[in-house]
Amino acid sequence: MGGRKYRDERRHYTYIEAVVLDRVLDENTQAALRMLPGQPMVTPDSFSASVDWDDYTRELERFVERTFDVWLFFDNTGPRTVAFRIPGTALSARTVAPYARGDVLEGLSVETSGDDLLLRLRMYAEDSELFNLHETGAGWLQDILPVRAELMSGTLDALELAPVVGTHWDEIDRRDLSAAYGLSKAARVLAAYLLVAPGELRRLAARRAEPRQTELPPGWLTSCSDREPVARWEFAAADPRKSFEITLGRLPGGCEYGDWYVTATEPRGRDVAFRAEDDARKGYHDEALRLQRLNDPGRWRQLDQTG
Repeated sequence: MGGRKYRDERRHYTYIEAVVLDRVLDENTQAALRMLPGQPMVTPDSFSASVDWDDYTRELERFVERTFDVWLFFDNTGPRTVAFRIPGTALSARTVAPYARGDVLEGLSVETSGDDLLLRLRMYAEDSELFNLHETGAGWLQDILPVRAELMSGTLDALELAPVVGTHWDEIDRRDLSAAYGLSKAARVLAAYLLVAPGELRRLAARRAEPRQTELPPGWLTSCSDREPVARWEFAAADPRKSFEITLGRLPGGCEYGDWYVTATEPRGRDVAFRAEDDARKGYHDEALRLQRLNDPGRWRQLDQTG
């Protein structure tokens, strides 16, 4: 009984943390953010606050969502959210639609906002074990931020977490998630935040490793002239000798191997062809992630976006 009473009397709050990337907030927006409840901390590119449940409103939530590029909500009774705003020119709703799972409480939702795409990964849970009692939600977002660049590059592995959020019944140490799961460090931290069971990560890694592409004859890509690049990214490795570029593009009509191609400058890269755009974008992110794992640590940088 005493434990239940303590739960009923403890403070119920939502921790919010949000950032903008490659831009800064104007002075009016910063002033508006400072007026929000929860003793907000505001900088030209970030916002954080711990808002009592009685002061938390849907209007406050919407203001954060239309202002920032990445944000995190941590409800200390259990629910958690991480969301990304991505330009529609970098990632289309059609490409990510197959990953949408769940409902407004849990899973992945895909929405459009003007020219942008909003991706929300949610976990709903009742904190019956009270392990959130001494958690604040602070310190996670900075490690999760690189997932946005991965998504913009076509690396969509993080979205595969949607059906398995909340499958672990205890806190997961973000430092102990193995690279053997086939995810980037940032995606592994996201999985830990959303309490994805390690067994589910192993299952996803095994499925990802299944062959998806038949072997093509050596030099097949050079026989298809007039190729049209659509997206190009560079993996800038900590060791410059390991840096490489990867390209997604369209093949000219009449190419016998397909309508789309993926190629990379990494010596261990594979030139692959696809008939459908969705398959091509999936193959693009799979190949990017495979080559990244061979050359980590490093960061992705978009070179151009032509289609």
